[in-house]
Amino acid sequence: MKKLKIESKQKIIGFAFVGPWLLGFAVFSAYPLLYSLYMSFNKVKVSGSALKMEWMGWENYNKALLRDAEVMNNLIKVLQNTVIIIPIIVVFAIIMALLLNEEFKGRSFIRAVFFLPVLLTSGNLIESLTAQGQGTVSFLKSDTINSLLANIGGSLGETLTMVIDSFLIILWYSGVQMLILIAGMQSVNPSVYEAATIDGAGKWESLWLITLPNLVPFILLATIYTVVDQFTAPFNKIMDFIMGHMNNVKTGYGYASAISFLYFLLILGMIGIVFLMFRRSVTEKKR
Repeated sequence: MKKLKIESKQKIIGFAFVGPWLLGFAVFSAYPLLYSLYMSFNKVKVSGSALKMEWMGWENYNKALLRDAEVMNNLIKVLQNTVIIIPIIVVFAIIMALLLNEEFKGRSFIRAVFFLPVLLTSGNLIESLTAQGQGTVSFLKSDTINSLLANIGGSLGETLTMVIDSFLIILWYSGVQMLILIAGMQSVNPSVYEAATIDGAGKWESLWLITLPNLVPFILLATIYTVVDQFTAPFNKIMDFIMGHMNNVKTGYGYASAISFLYFLLILGMIGIVFLMFRRSVTEKKR
């Protein structure tokens, strides 16, 4: 038997890591997902302990896309918010990962400080802090900033106001991304930096010519994680909007499922755009 190529071994190892997740998805998530898709083509009525289905075809989707302006308004608003928030989180995570990758006393403690909110903060706490205006920094609420936002106005002004009002809370969502990026930095062979130093490269040149190019695949992973995380965040109003339709007697599970799958397609579209943005850099890195 011929020896496996390095690429084949890497694929086998990759499938070995992904295998348990695929098994769990098939056992616990595939059926609810497909059943929810089926419900989106029906008018669902709750009758006692059972659900009665009335086939409607594409009616729920037509209503959501063409006749219910509230659906599109909510989807567009969420898209605007996340398009602004995602780069802030990723850039902040990169900066903090660069700092926390350096050797200094108390590094482990500071890493824990940034990561603990990911484990400890609940959705209710985040919503409460945002509503009370305790997620911002004082200088971001100055008269100058407020005047500037008032002049911008419109949906963009509302989005920027939301970002400022929950600035600290948004930064809390960078803990996982920091760990991903730190792992990427530590995967770079130290001998590469030693060779660059011998050739006369300083830290700034090493950052732009070695660290960041090698981080591109990890930045891609962190960005995708951020996309999914922000689209399902507790302060994301579209989640409450979908739940509201689930509990609405007139619309019910069928219409809510249709909105959910439209939202799912929006998320997939965002992930696709991220892949296209990073594809060239990742391809060049592999070469």
